[in-house]
Amino acid sequence: MADKGMDEAPGLTVQVSEGKERGGAAKSHEQWLTGAGLKATLPRVRILQHLKTAHDEQRHLGAEEIYARLYQAGERIGISTIYRVLLNLEQVGLVTRHQFSQGAVSRCVYELSFGERHDHMVCVETERVIEFRDPVIEARQEQIAQAHGYEVVGRELVIRVRRITP
Repeated sequence: MADKGMDEAPGLTVQVSEGKERGGAAKSHEQWLTGAGLKATLPRVRILQHLKTAHDEQRHLGAEEIYARLYQAGERIGISTIYRVLLNLEQVGLVTRHQFSQGAVSRCVYELSFGERHDHMVCVETERVIEFRDPVIEARQEQIAQAHGYEVVGRELVIRVRRITP
């Protein structure tokens, strides 16, 4: 993955990275869909396009945000269709759904799935989602699981953060 930017903190390097196309080569949205066994319908293609744009902007979108973007672009795709398409895309592995909760408030967002593991930081003030990868954290999680007689089959780390003001 090509680095988009890098922030450093004592003892930890956080890389905000940009994903490459699924399978390493540039594929059209239609190819992603047909390769996953889905028909390339207009709603599916448009939703993938908006998720790709959000990925390029380093953003994660909720269904309502996708609806608003589609509406602003002149696309009249209903919110129930958006939820149904997102579920289909998640089921075939093209999209990953994340549930970020803070207290009683829960936010469901979606991102394209490139098959690469990463973790998230969520700003408690702005709700900005920052992706990062840290091989030390990944290795330590593997070690902990093995020490208890398990293997890691899935994982999700969400760190809630607040910007430090000088």
